[in-house]
Amino acid sequence: MNYDIEIVAQDNNRCGEAPIWDHELGRFLWTDIESALVYELVPSKREKRIISRDLPASGIALNHGGSLVFAGATGLHVWQGQGNYGTIVSEHEGEKLVFNDIIADCKGRVYAGALYWGANGMEKTGKLYLIDCDGSVRVVDDGIQLSNGLGFSPDDKTLYYADSAARKIYAYEVAVHTGELSRKRVFADVPADDGIPDGLTVDAEGFVWCAQWYGAQVVRYDPDGKPERRIAMPVRQVSSVAFGGPELSELYITSAADSWPSHLAPPGYDFNALNMGGSLYRVRVETQGRKEQVASITSER
Repeated sequence: MNYDIEIVAQDNNRCGEAPIWDHELGRFLWTDIESALVYELVPSKREKRIISRDLPASGIALNHGGSLVFAGATGLHVWQGQGNYGTIVSEHEGEKLVFNDIIADCKGRVYAGALYWGANGMEKTGKLYLIDCDGSVRVVDDGIQLSNGLGFSPDDKTLYYADSAARKIYAYEVAVHTGELSRKRVFADVPADDGIPDGLTVDAEGFVWCAQWYGAQVVRYDPDGKPERRIAMPVRQVSSVAFGGPELSELYITSAADSWPSHLAPPGYDFNALNMGGSLYRVRVETQGRKEQVASITSER
């Protein structure tokens, strides 16, 4: 299947990530992790601006009252404007929290994956945390090598979670009322030649769309974890995906310009290629996404 891949923004993002559509305000948000910038795009007005500088944000969630939840190298914060934010948690049981992707659930809580990845690879394994609405924190899984994308099934009873270094997308059963996870299983194994699974989202039909870093593609998996289609991208470091637009039928795709050498790349991979990434893309697809769930995290503890 051929798709018309449109360039929406060309900011040469060093590591474009955390795409999220704010349906109520008709805006699209994403971050450049390496530059500590958060962008806002309003397609109906063709307006784009930087809304946050200097606060590290690797993951973004919508929050009640129009604020946002930012998670990154300095922990998890409720953000209300440039320089106006409250830190919810920066460490847990003596361990500094370095977050990557996050997602809000139907109860207003936030799942956040921590990673500890340095110049020489994994420094230690990370954990998956659940931050309750009152700011309390608990561990719901551990032993994660390189924490990445998170997404819920349409009925909110399954959580999908990408571990990039393991080249696996996991699925958990979710106890909706408590947020506890159980029955962890491998939903999909990603072959080395396909790249590594990065950011992901789930459409209204329950299919999982996953960006494949190093793989120059987005893969749609059916509910059994089998690849159902692939969108070939013009760049290699495809980092994340999110549905947006008035009908939630537009797939936004982030990418990264800074080459990231690692042993996780496919054999013979060219780390000096000219088409790494850096732009934001949009593809119109035949299926719809779901509205993002809104967190209810308070900045007052």
